[in-house]
Amino acid sequence: MRRAPVVLIATAVATAALLSFHPRRSATPIAAQSKTTAGSSGSTASGNRTVTGAIETNQYGQVQVQVTVSGGRITDVKAVQLPSESPRSSDISASAAPLLRSEALQAQSASINVVSGATYTSDSYQASLQSALSRTGV
Repeated sequence: MRRAPVVLIATAVATAALLSFHPRRSATPIAAQSKTTAGSSGSTASGNRTVTGAIETNQYGQVQVQVTVSGGRITDVKAVQLPSESPRSSDISASAAPLLRSEALQAQSASINVVSGATYTSDSYQASLQSALSRTGV
């Protein structure tokens, strides 16, 4: 019975450590599955530059991202293409797109977290975003 308090304290410490763990984001972009590019860029009077990333193909369809950069900061990210060949792919894309956009704006890079249930779309989104950012110089 003398071990019970030690075991309880060790369990509490381990649980607290586990709950406070935050994984680091990788700075290495995911390799592109497709190298097809359709880059368009331009600048406006306000100094914004909008660039379209490469089309990234996965087993569910194609993903292409357009990014707007102003003053070295990502100000907007839009999904130009997302998988929509089946109703399920459309549903997944519709729920993943706002989360991926939010991640990119928060991270200010292509080092974004994968959306659970949309791994292939997330990986392709990240690769297309990285290709667009490379073209902007960010």
